Amino acid sequence: MPKLVIIFGTGSHNTERMAKAIQEGATAEGMDTLLKNVNDALVTDLADADAVAIGSPNYNHAMMPTVRKFLNDIASIDLSGKVGLSFGSYGWSFEATDEIHKILTSYGIEMIEDLLIKRMPGEEELEMCRRVGSLLACKIIKKEVLCAV
Repeated sequence: MPKLVIIFGTGSHNTERMAKAIQEGATAEGMDTLLKNVNDALVTDLADADAVAIGSPNYNHAMMPTVRKFLNDIASIDLSGKVGLSFGSYGWSFEATDEIHKILTSYGIEMIEDLLIKRMPGEEELEMCRRVGSLLACKIIKKEVLCAV
């Protein structure tokens, strides 16, 4: 079964809420998922992933240091051909998701559009996260570029 691995850093649980909603959307489409806080994530978690979603809130105009370390650690594995998503919450700027996107692209991952939510996601924003999870699953399961969202 195709697998989506979602790794997130969080400070005030906003990005964690997003990650859980992304997982809900992918699971609803029949995709196997693994959801982990970056503090508990291992490089080997990505070994059999078909898609990877990495999230971080903006932290001092950058991604969280723990997320950066994880991204540096996964440089040693072959991620080419996987589908990816950069996501996170922000207050004023988008440096975290921009950096994640650039790094994952440099690893050969085919990225979909970044998912950004200002501050705490409400029900409308969480539904958007679910739709993105569904889109990721659709891209992997059906191997299509365009999927209904």
